Amino acid sequence: MDPRILRGGFRIAVLILGAALLIFPFEPAGSAEQIVTVMAAAVGGAFVGGIALLVRLGNAPLPHDSTERKGYNGRSTTEGR
Repeated sequence: MDPRILRGGFRIAVLILGAALLIFPFEPAGSAEQIVTVMAAAVGGAFVGGIALLVRLGNAPLPHDSTERKGYNGRSTTEGR
């Protein structure tokens, strides 16, 4: 998937989540506005999680490092002891 689309979606998701979390403390307890704000925060969080999952699944895994590991003293760890 195009990284620009994912970046734009992530920005929108963070905007929704951030706005909901910013407004939440100022809502009256138990009001309809507070419920809508919590729902918006849940949608924003799910959106952030979905985009993170798409990015994680869309990227190829890193190649395995097959180079020989050296110890602190410079000798190979695979040498006989």
